[in-house]
Amino acid sequence: MIKLVKVTGHSMSPTLEDGDYVITKKPRLFQAGLLYVINHSDLGRIIKRLQDTKHHKCFFIGDNPKASTPSSLIGAVEKDRVVGHVILVIGPKGLRRP
Repeated sequence: MIKLVKVTGHSMSPTLEDGDYVITKKPRLFQAGLLYVINHSDLGRIIKRLQDTKHHKCFFIGDNPKASTPSSLIGAVEKDRVVGHVILVIGPKGLRRP
């Protein structure tokens, strides 16, 4: 299923900027370095970069160390909480890959 999600905040800057939109699809595979939308139990819906997977859990980081929630606070995320894989970004300069 394809979804459109609005980016809020600066945690993924410069890759994603506040006000951008991302097009996502349901994740099938999990690959380090790619962007995913997470339905986090404490933080709500967030977009982060997959750092690693271990024992059916995912570990994420933000691209902006000054504005992103630390990975230690994001913690280990169950794969079923990962609701989208970011495939395209819509921003002021048009459509692009993340």
